[in-house]
Amino acid sequence: MESKEEGLDYLSAWGLGGLIATQMVIRAAIELNVFNIISDSGPEAQLSSAEVVSKIPTTNPNAATALDRMLRMLSAKSLLLTSTRPCPTGVERTYGLSMEARTLVTNADGVSFAPTTLLTSERALVESLYMLKNVVLEPECSPIFQKSQGMNFFEYAAKDQRVSRVFNESMACHSKMTLDKVFRVYTGFEEVKELMDVGGGNGTSVGRIVSIYPHIHGINFDLPHVIADALKFPGVEHVAGDMFELLPNAQTILLKSVLHDWDDNQCITIFRNCWKALPANGKVIVIESAIPEESDNDAEFQNVIVMDVFMMVVSGGKERSTAEFDDLAKAAGFAETKIFHIGQGNHVMEFIKRINIE
Repeated sequence: MESKEEGLDYLSAWGLGGLIATQMVIRAAIELNVFNIISDSGPEAQLSSAEVVSKIPTTNPNAATALDRMLRMLSAKSLLLTSTRPCPTGVERTYGLSMEARTLVTNADGVSFAPTTLLTSERALVESLYMLKNVVLEPECSPIFQKSQGMNFFEYAAKDQRVSRVFNESMACHSKMTLDKVFRVYTGFEEVKELMDVGGGNGTSVGRIVSIYPHIHGINFDLPHVIADALKFPGVEHVAGDMFELLPNAQTILLKSVLHDWDDNQCITIFRNCWKALPANGKVIVIESAIPEESDNDAEFQNVIVMDVFMMVVSGGKERSTAEFDDLAKAAGFAETKIFHIGQGNHVMEFIKRINIE
């Protein structure tokens, strides 16, 4: 006779098989604007699927029934809160936002996890994940994305305006959330006069930093097609180029969520180009997630490990420990390191250029 524990194990195994369906239902709910629709109805609003559908442009007479099945699944995953109430046909389910679901709603600062959720479930990325086993079976297979799509992710994004927009929105939201943590813990920007954000995307990060520290002259550096869509921020100039070729001179360089995109040799090249661009006593400020030295299997550890697999697939990069970042910087000539833990797996790391004059 099957024990209770064995039964729970089988149920958990069934749940593993449905993980992809869960992510795709969340994606569909974002694309249908479900979370924002519920949120716009009030902080404690509970809506039926029919009420949600009334705010979605659709001609499908069965839309409410189909949506209810999707929302029921999200409530089973505790992403939505559910209750019942009387209706003309009997009883209907209503749905409200859990605290987790509220992170998928665009807040007053324009921040939401929704763009990141859309990005990680993009068709091209899912197609690449289908080939994940090849990292083990085939030599030199990584990055899988390039083999799957015939180009690297950044080339793909440059050709697909929608993917580029979602990627930039995801990075901008991530930047705002991460920088909020940075400003609470790290005070190193107070002494910075000039800051060049290498791989800065549309300029959101350096623009935010300069808004908090207006004495800083900000430079946003990225590839030409990225700079072409950059936003305007007071005190920030945009410069196009390639960080693997040559960097303009700058007093201080920021690398935020850049190094995990690249393998060790590419990271050393980036660090070396930073070294060349810095004056004596200049520094590189790295903001990245870092793998804990000891794994407690908590949410912080799990999130960075999941991102590590995405990096392996998308770019051939990886997540690293703070010690591994230190080794890369030292290989490029940096000898002094300062590390600041800012919470939720994120770290600020300073790598300072010292020149010994004998």
